[in-house]
Amino acid sequence: MKLIHLLFVFPLLVIFMLSCAPSVSRTFIKKYPPLDYNEQVIVYGLNYQEPSNAEILGQIKIGDTGLTIDCSYKTVIEKAIFEAGKIGGNAIKIIEHQTPDFWSSCHRITAKILKVNHNLNSPQNEISI
Repeated sequence: MKLIHLLFVFPLLVIFMLSCAPSVSRTFIKKYPPLDYNEQVIVYGLNYQEPSNAEILGQIKIGDTGLTIDCSYKTVIEKAIFEAGKIGGNAIKIIEHQTPDFWSSCHRITAKILKVNHNLNSPQNEISI
């Protein structure tokens, strides 16, 4: 009887735990080896232009599952940075940002994943989180 109970409760617990995280939708055009954990990913905000030498690797959408608990702006940006690094992207360009509203308590973003040759002499147009 305990085994049947465990087989019923465990899947529900897994579903509940996964539904608390922001949803991630990815579209990849090209992949590179993943970035090292200490490599920086630059975030270009809505009001900034992506560098002219940027190679677009894909697009990512971070949203709400309906039961998402931790979906602050910082959290969704960090998730986008993590996903970009997994495919070798060293920059993201935010192309859409929806703030929490009546329908969702979460920040939702759409961003391009970029591979950029950073020029240390050029001014930085990134945002900090």
